[in-house]
Amino acid sequence: MRCLISLVLGLLALEVTLAQNLEEQVFNSVQSMFPEASPIEGTECIICQTNEECAQNAMCCPGSCGRTHKTPVNIGVPKAGFCPWNLLQMISAGPCPKKIECSSDRECSGNMKCCNVDCVMTCTPPVPVITLQ
Repeated sequence: MRCLISLVLGLLALEVTLAQNLEEQVFNSVQSMFPEASPIEGTECIICQTNEECAQNAMCCPGSCGRTHKTPVNIGVPKAGFCPWNLLQMISAGPCPKKIECSSDRECSGNMKCCNVDCVMTCTPPVPVITLQ
């Protein structure tokens, strides 16, 4: 019986620890979407409480002197699916004669992905994600 109680308490402690780590990771990923504080920000602090107080696309974010107006940085989210993979296409015998079309998925229209095809980054239809059941 003592082993069972110890096991339950251990699992409960592990769950609490994992939940705290998850909260920290979510907060850090949201916080990293905003630029670091600039030296000017330290001397010219405009304090805000909500996003509605900020002009245009700015948001009320943590800064060096409290919550201040900042313009978020667009980090882009990869689109669903995978780039087609062909080992022979990735091996280049010389300089690539083609022009680079994209550098990230957000530069491609619709569901197209930015993939390495024939030695150059180009917008390509994705290979669908296969889920095992």
